[in-house]
Amino acid sequence: MLFKDTGFYLDSGEAVIEIGDHTFINRRSEIICKKHVKIGSHCAISWDVAIMDTDIHRIEGSADTKPTVIGDHVWIGNKAIILKGVTIGEGAVVAAGSVVSKDVAPYTLVAGVPAKLVREDVRWHV
Repeated sequence: MLFKDTGFYLDSGEAVIEIGDHTFINRRSEIICKKHVKIGSHCAISWDVAIMDTDIHRIEGSADTKPTVIGDHVWIGNKAIILKGVTIGEGAVVAAGSVVSKDVAPYTLVAGVPAKLVREDVRWHV
């Protein structure tokens, strides 16, 4: 694992951030966790990415926190935002500047605000 100027914000006594082997998280990225954020192995997370399992402020009538899971070998482009409760499948790619509010299937490319499917059967290499 390699982290460069990355912010880890554990916002409760229950907060757990799991990060797999050989995952790189670049500068100015932040992980905001109230309960559980899991990031797999061999992931490439670019700069200025936000990953969270909470809305931070409570909205009446909605869950305060939901686990966020990023599978193995996922590439997240710069300035992407991964919102609470999202699962990103193995081998997926999230384009720069995307806001991911729904699950991403394995080996797919998503882009946009909100992130939508662009391509299936994607393979990427470092």
